[in-house]
Amino acid sequence: MTTNRPKIKVASVINRKYLAFRKLGEGGCGVIYEVAMVKCPGRRFACKAETTVFDEDPTLPMEHKIISKLNEKNSIHCVELIDKGQSDNYQFIVMTLLGPSLDAIRATLPTNKFSTFSTLVMGIQALDSIKEIHDIGFVHRDVKPANFAIGALGTPKQRLVHVLDFGISRQYLVKDGENGGLRIRKPRRIVPFRGTLRYCSVAAQERKEQGRHDDLWSLFYMIVEFVKGSLPWTGIMEEEKVIVMKEDVTELFNGLESECAMFAQHLSVLRYQTNPDYALLRDLLMNIFVRRNFNAQMKVDWEKGGRYESHFEKKTSTLPVVIEKDMTEVDLSKLLNVPQNERNITMEEIIAAGKTTEEEGLNTAQDDTIVEDENGFLGKQEAKPATPSARSETSKKVKRRYIARTPSAHKIEQIEKNWKKKEEEANKEKLLKNARAARRAKEDFIVPEDNTVQKRKLESTQLSSAVSTKSTRSIGKKILPPKSFELH
Repeated sequence: MTTNRPKIKVASVINRKYLAFRKLGEGGCGVIYEVAMVKCPGRRFACKAETTVFDEDPTLPMEHKIISKLNEKNSIHCVELIDKGQSDNYQFIVMTLLGPSLDAIRATLPTNKFSTFSTLVMGIQALDSIKEIHDIGFVHRDVKPANFAIGALGTPKQRLVHVLDFGISRQYLVKDGENGGLRIRKPRRIVPFRGTLRYCSVAAQERKEQGRHDDLWSLFYMIVEFVKGSLPWTGIMEEEKVIVMKEDVTELFNGLESECAMFAQHLSVLRYQTNPDYALLRDLLMNIFVRRNFNAQMKVDWEKGGRYESHFEKKTSTLPVVIEKDMTEVDLSKLLNVPQNERNITMEEIIAAGKTTEEEGLNTAQDDTIVEDENGFLGKQEAKPATPSARSETSKKVKRRYIARTPSAHKIEQIEKNWKKKEEEANKEKLLKNARAARRAKEDFIVPEDNTVQKRKLESTQLSSAVSTKSTRSIGKKILPPKSFELH
């Protein structure tokens, strides 16, 4: 990953229009700042900048493209794109300045988890925002709490959840050259990992093409973490062990509402090309909302009157207090559209969505990258047709279903054995390195007149004598080289 970042500092002026006030965050090759308009300092925005010297593919063009499309659809769960531009070594976009991310809010809570009411308010809005992304033909591929944020604290929009960071999103709907309509992009044979290990689906870990259901798996893990405070695999970095723990749902479902298991069951029958039943998933969450007698007038955890309001009191700041705030009202009842009664959802309805007759071919090329200009799609790289054997193999793979099971003792034992083996090899290498260093310390270098270096090992007795002689000569006088050194 490149170490080149945009050369932006606090108080610097961006594009002669925006003044950088404070850094909000940074990534591998980009930074995001809170900025103010030079001509109107009271108006604040977020500016995301990315270097134009890349070691990896740029992410800002994808970010700009998706935000623009969501703005065209008047999405309330997306930031508003204000401006874009380019400087000497970076390009940037300016957008709505939001409040803290859901991840930052959760880290502030003393229990590290949200109330059930707040979890449902966030989960339902996050589901709606993900559907909006899917509706314009993209999958997010990095759904996690850090990529959702509320509006500014102390304003009505602090109840509104926004989806962020589309840098590694991918287009799954493309124009069909034959009939001019849209088709689902064929899954690739070679897929690099994209996402975050804690929240990504098992399929993403297995390097399979991510579809709409993979975003929803990440949302599901988010909701579970909000309710329970952590996931069983939190802090574990070994992918094999995380896969095993994600497939063992016993601990994951413990203490959760039955609707959560039904939510996961619906996702388990979906495939890359299958359209998720968003309304069904929303109704599952709404059933919990109605059964718990929640209502839209209740307070979320971080607002005044909420469970943890004391942790979000307004703090002093060195920034001017002339910041203009968006005080547009947010009607939570219209946002959530809470039904009067629970909906009766059967297991047959949960499973039915996975029964599809669509043929799911495999793109045997590494990618089928779309070539695009401002007028639309011009074409794509030609992918070699899949052989009959490849289609057969793919057909077998797509029939794989997520099965709730406890991992075998043999599988866990094998994983543990591999870890121990790696650890032993690392320790062995460390011991060998120390031994080589010790041997080098016992070597004597003689520099002859012809400037060539000859290496000679000292006998252990000579080395001891040399050290002893050096020690005695260093007392009260200038240190002289020991007799065992021959200087020419």
